[in-house]
Amino acid sequence: MNDKKFILVGLIFIVLGIILGAMGAHYLETIGIVEQQIESFKVGSSYLFYNGLGLLAIAGISHKFDFELIAPFRSIVWGTILFSGSIFCLVLLPAAGLEVNKFVGPITPIGGIIMIFGWLVLLIKYLRTYKT
Repeated sequence: MNDKKFILVGLIFIVLGIILGAMGAHYLETIGIVEQQIESFKVGSSYLFYNGLGLLAIAGISHKFDFELIAPFRSIVWGTILFSGSIFCLVLLPAAGLEVNKFVGPITPIGGIIMIFGWLVLLIKYLRTYKT
């Protein structure tokens, strides 16, 4: 797999994580978002940032892997988008007058599981090829 995809998505996640983190810290309270929702929003932006850093790290060491990275990459990316994106929707859409909890709420844990699966697959594949 092309390192450029890891770098591009990693950088996009980091930029969005920083922008949305700042939004959570400085703006959400001014539009009536309560502290518990702001904390949830911070979790979503943090996971964007962490996974962005992780993808950049993988890009930097991808030449060390003796296996294909497509499946873990896709799982990490889509899991992060579903996990963080659903949190952002759960916080922001009700403030815009849209009640989406019963539709969007279940997406958060599904995204989290997909994200964990991506990192776990990467770990298992690495352990299977690990040579001391």
